[in-house]
Amino acid sequence: SANTTEVYGQLSYGPAYLKYSHATTNLFGFANSKNSGYLDLGANIEIDSGLVLNLHAGHQSVKNNNASAYSDWKIGVTKEFGGVNFALAVIGTNADDKLYVTPSAKFTGKTSLQLSAVKTF
Repeated sequence: SANTTEVYGQLSYGPAYLKYSHATTNLFGFANSKNSGYLDLGANIEIDSGLVLNLHAGHQSVKNNNASAYSDWKIGVTKEFGGVNFALAVIGTNADDKLYVTPSAKFTGKTSLQLSAVKTF
């Protein structure tokens, strides 16, 4: 089962944060992976009026399955225009391209460019 229960804590100072998530059950379907963890370090820094630089680095450890551990990162910017929040980011990981695949063998950890627009009603 991919169902996972996690507890986490976060510390922040100004625009920076450090977060740790701890799996109290098996992690995302990995057998014997209880007590895996994810460390997340990031910052959201205003660089111009309303333009925010988004930085993130993370590392997923998988208990009893070191080959499935990976690190990930994100560099992006966000800006609000007319009540819509726009974000542009480059996101990547060093996940193993033989392990993190869909049933049709598509690698799910490749570096990608993400553009989003969000409006809250």
